[in-house]
Amino acid sequence: MVGALEGGAVLVLLSVFFAHMLAPAVAAIRRRVRIGPRQRPISRPVAIVLIYLAVFVPGAIVWRGAKDNAVHWVRVTAPRSVERLFTGGNFEPFERMISRAPISALARRGLVVRLDQTVSYVEQEVRATLNELIAAARYAEWLAVTPILAFVLLTAAPGFQRSTLRVLPHGHLQWRAEEYLRDVNSALAGYVRAQVAAAIIVGFVCVAGFVLIGLQSAVSVGVAAGVLELVPAIGPLTALIVAGSQAGSRLLAVLVFLGSLRIIQDYVIYPRLIRRGMHMSTLAVILTIWLGAALAGAAGVILAIPVAGFLSVSWRHWREYREIERLVRKAPHRDRPGAQLAQETGNGRLIEEEINRETRSGDIS
Repeated sequence: MVGALEGGAVLVLLSVFFAHMLAPAVAAIRRRVRIGPRQRPISRPVAIVLIYLAVFVPGAIVWRGAKDNAVHWVRVTAPRSVERLFTGGNFEPFERMISRAPISALARRGLVVRLDQTVSYVEQEVRATLNELIAAARYAEWLAVTPILAFVLLTAAPGFQRSTLRVLPHGHLQWRAEEYLRDVNSALAGYVRAQVAAAIIVGFVCVAGFVLIGLQSAVSVGVAAGVLELVPAIGPLTALIVAGSQAGSRLLAVLVFLGSLRIIQDYVIYPRLIRRGMHMSTLAVILTIWLGAALAGAAGVILAIPVAGFLSVSWRHWREYREIERLVRKAPHRDRPGAQLAQETGNGRLIEEEINRETRSGDIS
């Protein structure tokens, strides 16, 4: 049951992600493609269908020819690569480097122990990711739900939002709900922008690094690493397996390169991208991802940042709503006509400005 809920949540998140990626393309097509004597833009559903035809028809043709190779890679090539990665003595150069280091014997033994612990941790994560990848392969057909949900979100969500807002009482509550939905959408859009930016950065860096290392099919493997970056946790480790299966005698260089890139990406670049898009601090991003991994594994890592952004927006709006209610209750005693005007016209922004003035003067903590 828990696994089904996690899988459903991941599918919904992927649909939202896909919808935010499609939205700019839909708007661009509607601006450029016009029909009829009045040159009206095509409808949103028609624009989405055109994009789907342009993307999924060639994709289906490519998948039909590559399906057998992909299945063979997941079930045979990837497990063999993992076995070769951790049983072929690939980490002996690190041990020789430590044995020659100008440090004490005690410090040398400590470094060897640390190396063994790190290798064991990486092996455990890679094997767990491979097992999850193999287990999830049989559910790959469920990914077809993603474009369907994205279509529904792009076509029905605006009307649903308008009808929902009409149900709410007129006044600052309706205005607050509109602002809340706008901020949730902005947070999700910020997450999508951060993920796409991270994928582009990792793709460029991997292509350049693999070319310098001399990896076979460096460009295609680097591009695949960038695309896999869109899926947190599973994507980077899958990229490691893909690169390791192509590395041959350069496996050690690939491991050092990807390990260094992972540290810089996870603790420097990605938190800054999320902070800019979702207004979360670097420490909050790192702790959120760790918490998601501890609670739900790979699915938790995928869902951690969007859920944290949603909760952050919800908490902020709840606090602001409570402050507005407090000011509305206090206003009749101080300035009854002004309070009545704010309530009758639903101009919540007037009350918001009053909150800001009190905040600046120190009246609200």
